[in-house]
Amino acid sequence: MDKELTGTEAPDSLLPTHTSKTLRAIKAPRAVKQITFKRSEANPGETLYVRVPKLNENEVLVPRSLALQFDIDLSGGHANNFLVQNVSQALVSKMVVKFAGTILQDRVGYDIFKIYEDLFLSKEQRDNMLLDRIQNEDLCKRRSNAGDKKTLGVDAEKKLNEVYGTKYRIRLDYEIFTDHGDFYLQALYNDLLFEVTLAEASQVVKGSDAAKLKY
Repeated sequence: MDKELTGTEAPDSLLPTHTSKTLRAIKAPRAVKQITFKRSEANPGETLYVRVPKLNENEVLVPRSLALQFDIDLSGGHANNFLVQNVSQALVSKMVVKFAGTILQDRVGYDIFKIYEDLFLSKEQRDNMLLDRIQNEDLCKRRSNAGDKKTLGVDAEKKLNEVYGTKYRIRLDYEIFTDHGDFYLQALYNDLLFEVTLAEASQVVKGSDAAKLKY
């Protein structure tokens, strides 16, 4: 017999068939496009201007596929310097996203916001994000070639360093092409621009001498 609900009672699930939105997939030819910037280096405090390339007709940008890939050079600092654990997040002190000249996002303290987001990742997610940013301190020191890095008991870190070395990437994400399906730039006829301002060295590099932090 069905139970009649009173004004103070409610079922366990108001919408038992409800599920959160999940992006599925489509079948189509896939290509990876790499663009090398004319300006090949940037220092702390400087801003990189990353323009999303125009796509050809019937081409789309797959969600979460846009990224800025780079190497980090710590030469010139102390021999024991090494990168922080969430380095790709910590690198960006300010992120501005513009579309057709209109500011969609202007976030100061972008590094703090993104590092806070990482606290909610599962262990499995974190273990698969070495290229993006997340790693333990032993691997940080090995990938940075710190003078005081461990030499024993770090076989896994040695293998990972052989694969990734000094290469990292910053994912360039924004809701208009990450949460709403494939992004069809050709249909919009306007430029999408990311302005990435790099953080000071003290936010990105650790070491035994605070006066010699550099990247």
